[in-house]
Amino acid sequence: MRSLEDELREAYRAVTETVREEDLPGLYERRTRRRRRDRFSAFAPLAAAAAVVVAIVAGFAVPELLSTPIRPATPAAPTVIPATSKTTPPFMIIVNTPNARRPLLVVSAATGRTTATVAVPRKGTVWFDVAPTASGTRFIVAATPLRGGLCNPTYLYTLTLAASGVPASLRPWTVPVVHAEIGSLSASADGGILAFVQTACRGPDQQIGIIRGGRMKTWREPYPLFAADLSLSADGSKLGYAESVVAGRGARVRVLDTGSARGSATAASTIVYTYPAAGRAPSAAIGPDFTTMYVSWLTGRDTFHLAGYRIGAGGVQGTLFSRTMPGEMISLAGGQVLVWNPGVTLYLVDPVTGKATRLRTAWTNAWGIFW
Repeated sequence: MRSLEDELREAYRAVTETVREEDLPGLYERRTRRRRRDRFSAFAPLAAAAAVVVAIVAGFAVPELLSTPIRPATPAAPTVIPATSKTTPPFMIIVNTPNARRPLLVVSAATGRTTATVAVPRKGTVWFDVAPTASGTRFIVAATPLRGGLCNPTYLYTLTLAASGVPASLRPWTVPVVHAEIGSLSASADGGILAFVQTACRGPDQQIGIIRGGRMKTWREPYPLFAADLSLSADGSKLGYAESVVAGRGARVRVLDTGSARGSATAASTIVYTYPAAGRAPSAAIGPDFTTMYVSWLTGRDTFHLAGYRIGAGGVQGTLFSRTMPGEMISLAGGQVLVWNPGVTLYLVDPVTGKATRLRTAWTNAWGIFW
């Protein structure tokens, strides 16, 4: 017998795979975005998914080992796996659902406690996306007007944290602003280069873009192709992304040369991985040195496949691991792989062996976690 949770999960998947925003005018003034997070990013690329996500998600939270006793009747601050320089960065950024109009939360990865909140600096806007950098204390954060739809501008800021986890500065990243609503953000190691995906506010096509030195360059991703899960290399020279077909089968991972001429994303990129024909809901994450790649997909009703590979100039060079486990999406966090089944479970996966540690999810109203 199927549970309500099963029904909701199936509804979520059905909506994200078949519904386009223009088919449901007025349902939501904003689109939900799929992001990593690692960019961990957003739940779905399509607007109607948000209504189902609200029903499914009890939130997701600071990791807590499953072996820790859980006492639902006794509220307590969540605990996490102790952070080390080889596992997780010192702080997480939690973004609430845009309609909640709440500040960003800065959370210590070592204790699970909130060290600070960051209010959106511009009236009438809400936080909606974050791109971590290599420093662990610097993040590119994005805000957009709550009302107005895809033609909204995006306001980008650099958030720098002190060693204690409190904000040291919040300053505009670009001046004036990006005159489009962008998502699926990924930053270079120093935070000076930003990659994004933009869906045209009039028309179904996407633009894959790079902002460097105050200038923007874009490549066209024509409908029904859909790009998501951006991974920018540490120096900003390469951009990996998962490419799928809207309401269809056939997906691949592409790597785009960001120094190439603007124009066609297909012409500027090469295919480094092709998903199994039976796979759906593809997700991908590429390490900042572009020597490792992690991919996931679903088959059947809810069988989640996760694989890690060594990659090079010619594509896949060897397999690190391949396994099945519960999940929906993947991202990278401080050299580990995050696997998330919305509102159900969260895992940290060793990037070499594939060994998974199950974590407990607890936060409500969560829109994204960024490490």
